[in-house]
Amino acid sequence: MRVASRPPAFWLFPVGLVIAVGLSLLPGQWPLYAVLAISTAILGLPHGSLDTAVAKRYLPLHNGPRLLGFFAAYLSLGGLVIAFWWQFPNIALGGFLLYSAVHFGDDIAPRIRQPGPVGYGLGIIALPVAFHPDLVAPIFNALGSDQAAVFVAAAPWALGLSAVLFTVGLYQSPQRAMSDLRDPLLLIAAAALLHPLAYFIAYWCFLHSPRHLELAARDLGLNNWQDKLRAVAPTTLASYALVIIALPFLIGLPADAIVLRVIFIGLAALTVPHMLLELIAAPQRD
Repeated sequence: MRVASRPPAFWLFPVGLVIAVGLSLLPGQWPLYAVLAISTAILGLPHGSLDTAVAKRYLPLHNGPRLLGFFAAYLSLGGLVIAFWWQFPNIALGGFLLYSAVHFGDDIAPRIRQPGPVGYGLGIIALPVAFHPDLVAPIFNALGSDQAAVFVAAAPWALGLSAVLFTVGLYQSPQRAMSDLRDPLLLIAAAALLHPLAYFIAYWCFLHSPRHLELAARDLGLNNWQDKLRAVAPTTLASYALVIIALPFLIGLPADAIVLRVIFIGLAALTVPHMLLELIAAPQRD
């Protein structure tokens, strides 16, 4: 076996797990909700905010009107996702979980052959549901689903399938990195020991987001923090504005449901155009 070089966030992820353990020890769930919102806004959301820079690199956006058209299409697609979720929350939640699994598999796709990345991403989604169904079901309910029991029942089967797919991909990939073996073991331990929201904070904010941001920044030639901040600022600020606009429509819901819907439905809405752009850009990167 040839061990590949360490991918970004190799040491940041264990740090995130330590922070998540500390959060889990605090009394009540509101510290989790507060840290989830803050860490998503600061560490999680900006990882997709390089999409404007990516679009300028790989799409023919040579003037202001075309760039505005890109923004309009990007935000309109996100708006359609939100509208669909509003009308069909169970289908939307199921779709979000599935395409998130595919997206999370990109963490290891440069080193692990298919079907390994699909198994990896599916495991990330299924682990907390399988270990803590009693804690995850209320989260699904807060997101508008009335079929949480169906998702909970499917989680052990999805976890078994993910183990098979990941093992097959790992076996046939001689260029795997140490983290491709270490991170799944850490994720299993985290899912077993932590509250699902603490698990999500550790993975989303301290592994997936910084890794994706760093790799995208390297591809764009952004080699210092000043350039990275300038690149992510427009889309990040626009996302914050959309959250503020959406808040009046959520008045009347419990506070925890508002936090969960803003974060997870917002991420669902932004992930669809983000994945579509990545799909368009991928062949040109190769």
